[in-house]
Amino acid sequence: MNIPPVLKADMHVHLEGTITPAMVEKIARRNNIAVPAGLIRNGKFTWADDGTAAGNLKGFVQAYDDATGVMKCAEDYTDITYDYLKRSADEGCIYAEIFISVDHGKMVGLAYPEMLAAIAKGYEKAKVETGMEARFISTCVRHYGPEAALRVAKITHDNPHPLVTGFGMAGDENAYTVADFKPAYDAAFDAAALPFRTAHAGEAAGPQSVRDARDILKLRRFGHMVRAVDDPALIAEQKKINAVPEVCVSSNLALRAFKDYAAHPLRKFFDAGLKVVLGSDDPAFFNTGIGKEYAIAKEEFAFSDAELSRITRNAIEEAFIDDATRAKLLAKLA
Repeated sequence: MNIPPVLKADMHVHLEGTITPAMVEKIARRNNIAVPAGLIRNGKFTWADDGTAAGNLKGFVQAYDDATGVMKCAEDYTDITYDYLKRSADEGCIYAEIFISVDHGKMVGLAYPEMLAAIAKGYEKAKVETGMEARFISTCVRHYGPEAALRVAKITHDNPHPLVTGFGMAGDENAYTVADFKPAYDAAFDAAALPFRTAHAGEAAGPQSVRDARDILKLRRFGHMVRAVDDPALIAEQKKINAVPEVCVSSNLALRAFKDYAAHPLRKFFDAGLKVVLGSDDPAFFNTGIGKEYAIAKEEFAFSDAELSRITRNAIEEAFIDDATRAKLLAKLA
């Protein structure tokens, strides 16, 4: 696909999900760890798939765990952060918001402040070389449970960092209830240091999951939100609150949320007046990047360059950043 020349923003991407097969092999060599058999074939990640949505998701999660399992030190986080930002900048991306995970850092053997320092090092190097801006969203994992989420929220709150501006939730949307995680969101919130919030809702679960996230967690930004297409009344409700769906087309198709581009609601959301933004989600696993997501919007959904620029402006207007940084990024768009 030909990447459109418009400036871009990646508003939904998981840091560990950016680790490329080449980076897995590099890190594995450095850490003297064998790459799991069958994980990489012809330069791409592969995983078992039993032909069902659940089997596809299970295989993806296993591949994700196998790939990130080679990470064992702070340098690994620095490298994957820099590598992702540099690649994105090369595709015309000027801003990214990246989900980071206290729990995944712990699996690598890093305390949250150590992980943050390593990520910040990679970010600063990429920013010097490319001018690209980024912010980070500390994220709990829903299927780890409410107690684990509360622990992540407290760690995030107690260790403020200028690059960490939001709190979010990823993981299995069908685990527990949204209300179970309200204490975590309340604990993470800080009007000055951590004022912003988002959550995955309406991807693996239906429209009610979006309503619950909106009403209980008090969200305006939603990870995916694509299942709102099943409920026209919900789309109208979301438009009234100027909701921001973080749409990841390649991810949605790869994990069988939709069977093909024709079924996907990206164009419908945009035409309905929702403040759509785009994300690459776990780009290394879905053979995508933010440049390709913009190309898909143009080639498969007939977005004009002006409409793509509108999506980028949506992203900067709704980004979890300070006003001065927002003004600088908007000036780039102008």
